[in-house]
Amino acid sequence: MKFLANRKLAVRIGIITTAITITGMLILWLSVSSRVAAMVEDNITNQMIDAVESRASIINDYVSSAEEYMTAFALSSEVRSLLENPDDPELLQRGRNIQRILQQ
Repeated sequence: MKFLANRKLAVRIGIITTAITITGMLILWLSVSSRVAAMVEDNITNQMIDAVESRASIINDYVSSAEEYMTAFALSSEVRSLLENPDDPELLQRGRNIQRILQQ
């Protein structure tokens, strides 16, 4: 009978130890999982910000170049002359030549 009582005590201790171990592992897993998820999210966010800033820089350079082109084209004397005399074919050809030069 004493052996049976010791066995029941050993089973209880085993069950309690297992429950504590499983609970501890679950808490540890949740903690590590949430920290890793936060780190990955921050890393992805930083990469996306870098990509957006890179693309924005490329777009800004393109827009600046286009603005310079349009300004130079609009301020050329050929364009002014063409606006004053829109039916003159010689002025029209000069305007097209200026446009080609500025595109290069």
